[in-house]
Amino acid sequence: MNPDVILRLEQASKQYKGKTVLNGVSMEMSRGETVAVTGPNGSGKSTLLKMMAGLSALSSGKRETIGSGEGGTLVIGYAPDHLPKLKFTAREYLNHMGAIRGLEAAARTRRIEELLQLVDLRDRPGQQMKFFSKGMLQKVNLLQALLGDPELLLLDEPIGGLDEEAQDALTSMLLSLRQKGTAIVVATHEQALIGPWAERVVAISDGRIQSIAATTDAMEGKRWRRIVCRWPEGREEDAKAFASWPGMMQYRKERRQAVYWTEPASSDALLRELLEAGASVDSVTIGSGRMV
Repeated sequence: MNPDVILRLEQASKQYKGKTVLNGVSMEMSRGETVAVTGPNGSGKSTLLKMMAGLSALSSGKRETIGSGEGGTLVIGYAPDHLPKLKFTAREYLNHMGAIRGLEAAARTRRIEELLQLVDLRDRPGQQMKFFSKGMLQKVNLLQALLGDPELLLLDEPIGGLDEEAQDALTSMLLSLRQKGTAIVVATHEQALIGPWAERVVAISDGRIQSIAATTDAMEGKRWRRIVCRWPEGREEDAKAFASWPGMMQYRKERRQAVYWTEPASSDALLRELLEAGASVDSVTIGSGRMV
């Protein structure tokens, strides 16, 4: 495994009651990488995040992680798309979640106060969460995901219920975490969340990855190589499997062609593997900035 990679899914699939929810998903996450997962409701976004978090077992395929915790454990923070209205105060709930994650009492209290101040919830010490608005619950949801100072942060529709000011604060927080080296995956259909911080956008539909693309902000000034190739009929899944190749910046299917944009350092190895796998290369183009 690449030393920068902290999580890898290979041909990961999930079935519920005979129905395929995710089908042959392959992707990697590296330290400090930020990815937005987009797609319509029911496309498999939430299931993908649960599988990445280790909360949902794979029906087939492989999940690998490597982190800095004891025995190479990867520290993961996960925020589902909503929290129930519990009879805890925010402090009580966060204290309980911190204890579950093994944080010592003093460190737990200190961390909770830091996080509550971050989202302006310190002035509600005695109010139970069952009386919180949707936006307030979502803030607590985000805080519990950050309690353990995660190496990989997984957020499912994090701006639901947040006002504009809170959305701006979330974007700033994600940018700050990225600078510290935290890997972040956000499942969202909100375009406003994608541009400012995400380096890659993974589009999912019907349980399959349809495309992986670098965002415009992340691409500014970067050099790339564009490889256009054709695969034999019936090899669509093989074509998509190369979308998770190290250094891949964007993958797209155009009629009978598969188009890969990759970092120059990875392109020679990618070309060799494509040819060995049976693809026919039509063209290789060098460029920078916006991928065309």
